[in-house]
Amino acid sequence: MKQSGLWTARLVTLSALCVIAVGVEAQTLRTTGVPFRPDIRALGMGGAYLAAGSNGGAFIYNPALLNQSHTDISLSNMLGVAHNVTNVYSFLSDNQAKLEDFDNLTQAQETELYNDLAPIDGEKVNFRFSSMLNFVTHNFGLAAYFSGRAGAGVDRGIFEPRVLADGTGDFVLMLGLARSISENTAVGVNVKAVNRRSADFRVGVTKVGNVYDSTIDSLKIGKTGYALDVGLLHRLGRRTNVGVVVQDLKGQVGDDKFPMNLKLGIATNPISRLTLAMDIVDLLNKDDVSIFNRIFMGGEFRIPFISLRGGVYQGYPSLGAGLNLKIFKVDYAFYQVENGRQPGISGMSQHEVQLKLGWGW
Repeated sequence: MKQSGLWTARLVTLSALCVIAVGVEAQTLRTTGVPFRPDIRALGMGGAYLAAGSNGGAFIYNPALLNQSHTDISLSNMLGVAHNVTNVYSFLSDNQAKLEDFDNLTQAQETELYNDLAPIDGEKVNFRFSSMLNFVTHNFGLAAYFSGRAGAGVDRGIFEPRVLADGTGDFVLMLGLARSISENTAVGVNVKAVNRRSADFRVGVTKVGNVYDSTIDSLKIGKTGYALDVGLLHRLGRRTNVGVVVQDLKGQVGDDKFPMNLKLGIATNPISRLTLAMDIVDLLNKDDVSIFNRIFMGGEFRIPFISLRGGVYQGYPSLGAGLNLKIFKVDYAFYQVENGRQPGISGMSQHEVQLKLGWGW
């Protein structure tokens, strides 16, 4: 293999390994944390699901939702990417030769390279992949899932451009139980066993090959841990539910403890085919951000075989749609994640696609 081909292959491999071997992340608030796997229906509905969900993945949001869940036995795979992937890919494609031979560039060529880099300097492309096998029935849920996310990009560096990449992945086995404690109220609990792997590197473009082996070695080492969620679901009326969840009441991986996240949600069905919902997360505001960063609201309208979704996710519009062919389902969601302390500072558009095989909604 030519040297240029080897450089490109190793760069792509390192970035990919940070995704597939190492959880939109949906809600990027620190307190949403891992091991949390977002549901694609929720993403299309503005992220609101604490009191609205009833499908196989709903009990990840609120274990008490198992009290209203139907049977769902399925395997689902979801892939997500940030909208800036085309910008970063175009830069790497157009400047591949210059990056490979950076030490031999003239001053004019270096200046041209840095000018091309300026629009994406330090900006990472975020990738997400998750896969879940679940068995859910009334008051009981069992799921095994992998939730991985990674970022990769290029910045100016000090002496030469640097490749940046990081990733974290959780392998989770989760048991959920729920029960009614009164005619209108149910409680639930999730117990999660977690194995986490991660990688992180920042290296000059001329030294990409030097970190290949060390990155592979870091991905072979995993940390184990656990997490515990508790939830409540209360029916206000025939069509309206309220949910309260303490996510990660207890939990840690290795020496890293998960911060507790107190959440509140409400959902209503004004007509049988329409669901409207709103969630507020991090009620204690441990992240010290605007209330609008912590509000997720939206709805879903269902007709035979098709679901249409929309909402407001951290102050930005979200859209989603699903095609349900009984044992085969495909869903799409578009939303924006706010990385600043209030909407409008640093929103990043995200796209998610999910394929699901099995029996259930």
